[in-house]
Amino acid sequence: MIKKILNKLGLIKKANYTLHGDFWQQEVNFKSIDDRFSFFETISKEKKVLHFGCTDWPIFDPSYNLHIKLAKVTKEINGFDIDEEGIANLKKYVDQPYYSTFESLKNKHFDVCLVPETIEHVDNVRTFLEGLSTVNADVFYITAPNCFAKVHMERNYYSKNKIIEVVHPDHNCWYSPFTLKNQIQKYSNLKVDEVFLLNNDTMVCCKATNKNIA
Repeated sequence: MIKKILNKLGLIKKANYTLHGDFWQQEVNFKSIDDRFSFFETISKEKKVLHFGCTDWPIFDPSYNLHIKLAKVTKEINGFDIDEEGIANLKKYVDQPYYSTFESLKNKHFDVCLVPETIEHVDNVRTFLEGLSTVNADVFYITAPNCFAKVHMERNYYSKNKIIEVVHPDHNCWYSPFTLKNQIQKYSNLKVDEVFLLNNDTMVCCKATNKNIA
């Protein structure tokens, strides 16, 4: 009763999203996980893993490279990257299979297909996701930087006629929890089952399965 009276008097402030119709409101439930590396290691432990964007070239650092870290905990680690120079470099640290085309993955099965911070780099997202649909994996984890993370929104500089955006120069787009999930389900055969926010919400991660594989 008190809430109704306060609402009538305009003393309860509505959330900004309620100022827009239902058509514009996209609800995405998520779980927060602090450490990105620990999360990837946990889901990959003792599994046969296919890791997209494995080279992290040209900012490769062996002490920080995810592929090298995963090689220590996986049953088998397979790398996928179109950067042949980066693959040649990574082979010095992890001597396991590497691929550069979706066709080369035919007749191969993986427990986990991990696609971390890769989708924002690709030239054609639809083509990439259609190719990802052909990968035979039990589960997919696809991540991208979260455009709505507080640290991402606050570190840019605005003036009257200029913006300095702090972003990787090879990124082609920013993703939100909804838009990453939306593109995955729109352009692939994958169904997003869970959404995670990693590293203090700076990364969006979609866990998905292939709808066409029983």
